[in-house]
Amino acid sequence: MFGKNILGSLTLAALAPMITFAAPSVPVGFKEQCRKQLWVTYRSFNKELERTGQFAAMGITNRCFFAANTINALCNPYCEYPLIWKGFKKYDWSALDAQAEDLVKASPNARFMVMIDLNTPYWATHKFHLDSFTDITHAGVMPEWRNRTREWMLDFIAYAEKKWGDRIGAYILSGGCTSEWYERDRGRTSYAKNKGWRGWCKARNLSYGEEPPSPTVLGRAAFENLVYDPATEPEKIAYWKFHNSITANAILYFASAARKAIPKTKEIGVFFGYYFVTSQTSFAHLDYERVYASPDIDFFIAPGNYSDRAIGGGSGSQLVHGTALRYGKRFQHEIDFGSHDQKQWAKGLWKTLEDDLAGNTREAAFAMANNASYWWFDMWGQFYRNPKVRERIAALKKVQDDLRPAPSVAEILIVCDPESLYNVNEKCPLERAFGRHLRDKLARIAAPHDIYSFNDLPVLDMNRYKLVCLNSTLLITPERAKFLREKVCTGGRTVLWCYAPGVTDGKTLDAARVKGWAGVPFKTPGINATQMDGWRSVYAYDYKLFTPESLTKIASDAGVHLYLDKPATVFANENFLAVHTKEGGGLTISLPRKYARVTDLLSGKIVAENADAFTCTFASPDTRLFGLREGVTEKSE
Repeated sequence: MFGKNILGSLTLAALAPMITFAAPSVPVGFKEQCRKQLWVTYRSFNKELERTGQFAAMGITNRCFFAANTINALCNPYCEYPLIWKGFKKYDWSALDAQAEDLVKASPNARFMVMIDLNTPYWATHKFHLDSFTDITHAGVMPEWRNRTREWMLDFIAYAEKKWGDRIGAYILSGGCTSEWYERDRGRTSYAKNKGWRGWCKARNLSYGEEPPSPTVLGRAAFENLVYDPATEPEKIAYWKFHNSITANAILYFASAARKAIPKTKEIGVFFGYYFVTSQTSFAHLDYERVYASPDIDFFIAPGNYSDRAIGGGSGSQLVHGTALRYGKRFQHEIDFGSHDQKQWAKGLWKTLEDDLAGNTREAAFAMANNASYWWFDMWGQFYRNPKVRERIAALKKVQDDLRPAPSVAEILIVCDPESLYNVNEKCPLERAFGRHLRDKLARIAAPHDIYSFNDLPVLDMNRYKLVCLNSTLLITPERAKFLREKVCTGGRTVLWCYAPGVTDGKTLDAARVKGWAGVPFKTPGINATQMDGWRSVYAYDYKLFTPESLTKIASDAGVHLYLDKPATVFANENFLAVHTKEGGGLTISLPRKYARVTDLLSGKIVAENADAFTCTFASPDTRLFGLREGVTEKSE
């Protein structure tokens, strides 16, 4: 099998006795997610044949390689092998064969995840008058670019399947900046994009200008230079919807064609759906929900969070992974953290070998708690040259092999809202209130959290959530207002808001609406807790006031279970718990209920029985993984 299919050949009926779910905690899409492959993989841009063999000896025989035709942002080739795509309908397949053959020599049982480079080779940039690496939203509206690239993709798949199909378990469709489908044009126009804008507007009966708003115009907003007024600036909101739809359309176009060419037993993945990034609107990933819903794509990939990588931080994904779960998709966590002595990429965040061990364990634990795939990305080599690091990775693989899938136990929900972000001028510094700041701080309060999108809320069982964070919800239409009052702002729940909830209803702007949701007027200083009709509102105009300390109090007041009485990063599901801390010592961990047995998964030692709390000694720094077994265990067992 490719990777590890958690369900394997078991039926759901056969699996049921193995896993006990506390109904109704199983989220929509969970069973479908578990039917997908769970990949634990080694990857590098470089050949790294010695390391490939070492990982294979550690039990990690899945190997991702990139059949690239382009150079990276550092002006170096992504691939150490010759160019494959040399002209329209002109290919050097021996370059692909050489890459696969070398990997098989190093790892005879290797199974492949193959990244297909859909970016423009250097020889085609003059033909298209652009490079899709730097101009994906400009290339994406060009029929000729799409059709020629589709032709290359299908020819690649046909050859790869014929020659290497027995080893390939997944294809990854890669394009755009850094091959992760994002855009950095900040709203720049071009002949191709202007033409696409006119077509997009015509299809929607919108009578805006022949050219879209310029970056200068987009960089101004009527309300505090942050929120566009839908009455006077509708074309700005429309432009960002157009901009983000281009990338989504391109991915769906290629995925549909690839799905028809690839056996159903093989999966298709894509880097997409990054929400926790800077410049969210121009990044061009906001139309992720439509892509997540595609039946042609099986999993989504993103690197670990770039803003909270230091030891003691919460890391996490850049994806809205709950939305992927809703649609029955896995996500793949990219662990691309350079070791402390790898100066090119570590950037001083990890300073010792102990940091490397605790940090890499934290990253794997995040994936394990979320039933996610992950790969060890040895980006430019030498990330895993220390044998102690490889020993830890091998131990983590053994833990992973024994884990069973289980749903989240989080009582905190972060709600992402792309529809609100289309209304935002990302050049205003206040834009940071709506992205990763809150997630980064919540990750340190010793309680797990889930992340979903606003449009997921109607299908979620909200009963488990005691604290719901709607920090990016600026847009509250009458329909949204009715839904929020009926399902979210009810049941004694605490709802957290930031900046100006409901300031726009999609037709007008009015700061007076904020009080109806925040409980206090817009711009009221400090963090304000207000008892509303059957629920509690917590509001801060200044997002920086939400710190681990203030959020810990907010969560505690909301009745959220905290696993420790001090800041720490916690990942948890119904049978798994991970605790990451910068400062060690004896720590008492409080469990949400009594468990029959708690096992340290790296050492195999039982640390508690029939307990709802236990004490462990942590190193500084440390990440500990615990298996949680429900039921009652006799002491004599």
